[in-house]
Order: sequence, then structure tokens, then C-alpha cells
Amino acid sequence: MKSKISILVVLILLMLLNLKSYADSDFDKAVLKAKKHLKEAMDKMDETKIVKSRGEFERILQLKKDMWLVNYYIALADYGLSMNASKTENKDNIRKYTESGINLINKSIDENPEFADSFVLLEMLNFNRWQYEQEKMQEIISATQGADAEAMKLDPKNPRLILTNGISHFYTPEAFGGGVKIAIPEFEKAIDLFKNRKEKKEIYPDWGYDMAIGYMALSLMKRDDDGDMKKAKTLIDEALKMNPDSGFISGYVQSQYKENNK
Repeated sequence: MKSKISILVVLILLMLLNLKSYADSDFDKAVLKAKKHLKEAMDKMDETKIVKSRGEFERILQLKKDMWLVNYYIALADYGLSMNASKTENKDNIRKYTESGINLINKSIDENPEFADSFVLLEMLNFNRWQYEQEKMQEIISATQGADAEAMKLDPKNPRLILTNGISHFYTPEAFGGGVKIAIPEFEKAIDLFKNRKEKKEIYPDWGYDMAIGYMALSLMKRDDDGDMKKAKTLIDEALKMNPDSGFISGYVQSQYKENNK
């Protein structure tokens, strides 16, 4: 009798393990599909497609698995929507999606405070607040520095962290501690880190490589020392080869190159 009970227990455990394996597989497939769609939407800065991809991740939340990661991607979609609103200077939508993104990424951090990329995204979203509440300068600086410190503590070699710092310095005037002289070494470091970066799981975020190359090209154009324009063109070609669908590279960066070459 005891032998039969033991066999039954083993069979139940095996069945539960198989069910978990299927659930994990379904979750990974769903995240990878939604992640691909989000990348395509953000490459083109297509608001409708970003919203649609965001909805995919909201449905994945119903699986009740690794909700911190799913919330990360929803917050990333909100960041994309806020940046899309920046193109038309729609401050209401910039605020709406930035604040939504901050709430979601903070929720993700509460669920998993050991994931550096969440703090990187929190830093990016807080930096975005400059566009609509400049009167809160000290609060924004404190929030970005706090997120940066946490990300650095968890994963100092995260290329998206270094890239984010470079972008921050790129847009900050020299008089306030920014400028391309500071940004260029950070973009160089981010590019080097991306070359050797392999995420622990395929479902984790892996964006940013082409962006680092694009910002490096922009920085060289802005510095405009001897040979910088030629280096910038080489980088643009490299980024387009890596991601031919990148609207940031094929649109903005390439247009800046053509403008500088008139």
C-alpha cells in the first residue's frame, strides 16, 4: 500500500512539473513575441503599434508569472509613447505616459529590486520629466541620481546604464557639467560593453546597441574635429547594417549627418 502511495505521489509531482514547464514555455513565447513587436513599433516610433504592443504585455500579466518583467516592458512602452509625444511637443501626453511609466517601473522594482535594467528605465523616465516640470529641477536630479546609483550597484557593466548616462551628458550643456567631451567616452564604453553582452535570459531587455552607435555619431558630428564626420558616417553605416529598421538612425541621425554636410 505504501509503495502504491509513493508511486502516486511521484506521478503527481511529475505531472505538476510538466505543467509548470508548459506554463514557462508559454510565458517565454508570449514575452518574446510581444518584445519583438515592441521593438518594431519603437524602431518606427509608431504610436498605434506601441499601444498595441503595450496591450500584448498587459494580457501577459494574466499568466501571473514574472509580473515584474512584464511591468518593465509596459513601462518601456510608456517611455516610447512619451518620446513619441515629444516629437509634437504634446506636453500633456509626455506627462501622461512618463508618469504612467514611473508608476509601473516602481511597481516592477517593488516586485524585484535586484534587476538593474529597471533602475536604468526609472532614470530615463525621470530625466524625461525635464520636458514638462523644469521647476522641479532638484527633485528630478535626486531621482535620476538615486536610480543611477542603484543600477550601478547592481550591474556596473550594464551597457544601457552607461548609454543612459551618455545621453544625459549629451543633452546637458557644458556649463552644467555635460557636453560631448564627457558623453563620447561613455558612448565608447557602452558600445564596447554591448559587443560582449549576453543577457541571462532571451526574454530580458537587450535594446540599445544601435542607439549607442547613433549617439556616438551625433557626438562626433557635434564635436566636428578633423576626421569626425568620416567616423560618424562609418558608424551610421554600421548601425544601419545592424538595425536597418531603426527610425532613429535612418531618420534623425542620418538627417543630421546630411545637414552637417551641406
